[in-house]
Amino acid sequence: TATILFCFLLCFLLGRFTFGAGSPFTDENSSFDIYDVRSVAYDSFRLAREQVAFERDIFEEQQQQAGGGGGGGGDPAAPPTFRIQEKTGDLTYWIFESETPEGLFHSADSIGVMREAETLFSQKSSYRQYCQLRYSGDDDDNTTTSSCVKPLSALNMYYASEWNTTVSERVVEELSREGNKDRYNAVALCVEYYMDCDSLSPELTASLGWARRLNADINSIVFKWDGEGDLNDDIASVTIFAAHLNEIVTKKRYVDFFFDANFTVDNPVSLYSRSIVFWGAPLAGFEGNETVQREGSRRKSSEAQDEKRKRYIIDNFLSDLKKVSSPDHSSLLNSYYFMGALFFDVILDILTQDCMKAIMSFVLIFTYLRITVGSWFLALVGLLEIFLSVPTAWFLSSVVLRIKYFPFLNSLSLFIVAAIGADDIFVFMDAYKQSAHRGDQVNSSFESRMDWVYRRSGKAMLITSCTTCTAFLCTCFSPIAGTRAFGIFAALVILMDYVLVMTLFCTATVIYHNYFESRGFCGCFLKKQEKVTPTKSDIPTAILVAENSDNSTATPNANKQETEGDKVSTFFRTTFASTIMRPRIRYLICLLSTTWVIIASYYASQLRATQSTEQFLDENHPLQKAATILSSQFPVANQDAGAKIYFIWGLGDVDRRGVSQLYDPEKTGVPTFNEFQFNEKCQRLVLDACHTLKRDEAYEANIKRRASGLRSVDCFIEEFAAYNALGGNLVDKCDAVKAGTWKNDGSNWQVPSEEVNNVMSQFVKETSCLAGDGEDIISSYDGGVGWNGTSLLYAAISFESSVIDPWSTLAEDVVRKEYDTFVALARNFSDQLSQVCNEPEECGGDVIMTDTSQKFIFMNNQKIYRTSAVSGSMIGVAIAFVVLVASTGKVHIAFFATLSILFVLVSVIGSVTIGGWTLGTNEAILISILAGFSVDYIVHLAHAYVEAEGSGTTEERVRSAFGDMGVSVFSGMFTSVVASVPLFFCKLTFFAKFGTFLCLTIAISWIFANFVFMSMLAQANIPIKAKAKTT
Repeated sequence: TATILFCFLLCFLLGRFTFGAGSPFTDENSSFDIYDVRSVAYDSFRLAREQVAFERDIFEEQQQQAGGGGGGGGDPAAPPTFRIQEKTGDLTYWIFESETPEGLFHSADSIGVMREAETLFSQKSSYRQYCQLRYSGDDDDNTTTSSCVKPLSALNMYYASEWNTTVSERVVEELSREGNKDRYNAVALCVEYYMDCDSLSPELTASLGWARRLNADINSIVFKWDGEGDLNDDIASVTIFAAHLNEIVTKKRYVDFFFDANFTVDNPVSLYSRSIVFWGAPLAGFEGNETVQREGSRRKSSEAQDEKRKRYIIDNFLSDLKKVSSPDHSSLLNSYYFMGALFFDVILDILTQDCMKAIMSFVLIFTYLRITVGSWFLALVGLLEIFLSVPTAWFLSSVVLRIKYFPFLNSLSLFIVAAIGADDIFVFMDAYKQSAHRGDQVNSSFESRMDWVYRRSGKAMLITSCTTCTAFLCTCFSPIAGTRAFGIFAALVILMDYVLVMTLFCTATVIYHNYFESRGFCGCFLKKQEKVTPTKSDIPTAILVAENSDNSTATPNANKQETEGDKVSTFFRTTFASTIMRPRIRYLICLLSTTWVIIASYYASQLRATQSTEQFLDENHPLQKAATILSSQFPVANQDAGAKIYFIWGLGDVDRRGVSQLYDPEKTGVPTFNEFQFNEKCQRLVLDACHTLKRDEAYEANIKRRASGLRSVDCFIEEFAAYNALGGNLVDKCDAVKAGTWKNDGSNWQVPSEEVNNVMSQFVKETSCLAGDGEDIISSYDGGVGWNGTSLLYAAISFESSVIDPWSTLAEDVVRKEYDTFVALARNFSDQLSQVCNEPEECGGDVIMTDTSQKFIFMNNQKIYRTSAVSGSMIGVAIAFVVLVASTGKVHIAFFATLSILFVLVSVIGSVTIGGWTLGTNEAILISILAGFSVDYIVHLAHAYVEAEGSGTTEERVRSAFGDMGVSVFSGMFTSVVASVPLFFCKLTFFAKFGTFLCLTIAISWIFANFVFMSMLAQANIPIKAKAKTT
């Protein structure tokens, strides 16, 4: 009772100290190597942005209090006003997958199925109250009208209100002629945006008239793609027209979002398509909250709108959505959908189902515990002990050791301790049961019996617990805090499980003996246990000894009990051990195991890093299918968001002094600013870098293009230079800013370094012409302007990647290719700086390159997981050898045990490779903790072999080891394997793979422990000095 109360007190204190601040889990975004160059670059820029923004806010607040003008960036308390449903509040994504090789756009039937899905919402009149609205007209003269924004869909072109066949054929004919597409692409910016016209060659200049006519023809077709007409009778001509437009740089924005990556003029077939339905915000009744309430209230307002929108969709469309997206809805194609309003509910439903499967694992563990120990009471206490080991270890970790980093990975500890904890219970209970057959010396009193049980099982569990703990602690060699925190936490959980077995469960066994063992529990519902004598603690030891001395038949009976034991133990001691002791069987085991290890070693060496996007859900789940199609089947369109990549001048490396992620995850360092002088030389360098990103053909494949056809590059220096060259007031001169005429009219656009701060203080208040959406300079360039209100601390340019997006987890080699390209470019910018400036520090030192989505950091994490997974396991094996030598005192036993553990590692890795696994993040994490799983059974049998009583011959030791530990090891294996089965069916990939991994590791460990390891000992036949019999 005291132990349970103490554990619950720790749980209470844990709740007070740990859960009082909200979720106990640490943000996984802070899990990285803090000294890696990628994390240093990321935090250098992130922390600098935060500090600059903080200083700017303070300066603006001081200016407002003093009644002066702000330092730039506008009034943060007055966000822009939006009319009802004018903003995008949510999106519904439709993803279509063809079931036929002809693709989605080959027949009216398949197009009709897609049309049914896309118009599902608009058919209901109430949709008008929730759709995103497009306003036209003038508010001042009350001529404003609004209409729902049309879905972003390929069907708009197939259902165009007008289609001029003659013009479309003329366009296709022109673009089909050799060289015409290249010719148009070369002059497209001049024809459509009046940019770079002066740089055209005479030959291209002569083509401008032809290009303008072609542009007009294309626009006359495209501008009628409104989805308001009937289905075009000539579907094929629309598809061919779209295929040609897809090869025009400035026109592909009209079509590339809708067709898959293999869609070309030579292959006008698209097996996949996608569309977006737009939902509006603010909804009616919430519009005032968007403009006047503070940030916290606006957040609550947004949540209320999301809930209202979600309720509307669930009540009116959910059943139809499920019908349209069901696999049997159409034989021509599959339809998948997802949207923000429903995403959380879908994930919550998946989590709920997976949690139920996890609970089933514990139900199976409890059931087998009950069957094995023969008592509801002991089974309940055993399960309670397993559960209590987690919060008590958590208390030690977070309160005693002050480790604040608590990754989600720690949740696996519950499954780990369920397997190992049940094994410890079986070891203790089997020792208890065996003690009843150990003769009068052990059973002279219940105290002497429990003393024997405590020492025998306690030592066995201590060795395995120490070995397992040290194996988990090997993760401390990882530079990633999350992995280190998990290893420490798992080791503490195993430690507390051992402590609770030796205290709580041991005490429960005494209670069980005194109150339940000799009679049925709950009356007649359970069978009465056979009383084992002599074990009653109320019989004095002297009387029992005297009775045994006077009774001539006592010793033979005791010896008979000692040798027989229960049937399962007898099976392992006799039949199983006899099989292992047969030389032919050992030779066969050697042949089979050697063959398998060779095969497994080959496949383990073939384990390769994941080459595709890592999956979050089961591959057959509709949500995962949709995500996989989106990430792998479509080109990057201008409507897709790309990861932002920044090049920064003026920053130094973040100061990491005093940083310890384990003890303070939120402290990542202090930003450092070099003595940045944004002088004329530096301005020129930054502008030249901007032109490189916008014009250099070497980076065409790396930088996404906007809807305009221009590369998605944000350079505040262009507007800063134009502001100075054109005399300020950008709003009235946006055409000149966009055309870049200020570069060629002889104006001196550079600002002297002593005037930069004065000019910048006015410039940042301007509305941007090139970036943002009618926002000021600070907001439009999203951290690119390091203006703190009084001085420019850094300058940055950025672009959107055409390969990396903010959400997908791409393969390491894909991201690394992009990273290497950008690092080389940053190095080139730094070299240019050192060539132009007398001192590189004059422009802030070396250029820093980083992304803001942590994709480069995660790329490095993938490498760490990949390289440290196997090495960490090998370190665990080495430490296991040391522990085994120390605990057994026998080098040959430690060697054979370690070799068997190594075989288990190779076998598991080889098995998952045969099963088609690749080395992604989940797999690497599991392999890194493999050593901690695979040692228990081998160590149990090794300890039992050394501790065997009797003459000490190899055969007797093998029989004794199997007799003492065979049933415990088998029960532990069977419980863990059965408990892992429900995890196979989890939708979350990590838990499904963890279940498979756990089952494989436990099963293979048991096989190698019982057959390979014990065969090694039997074959070596190295004598060990006999151990004195327990008295």
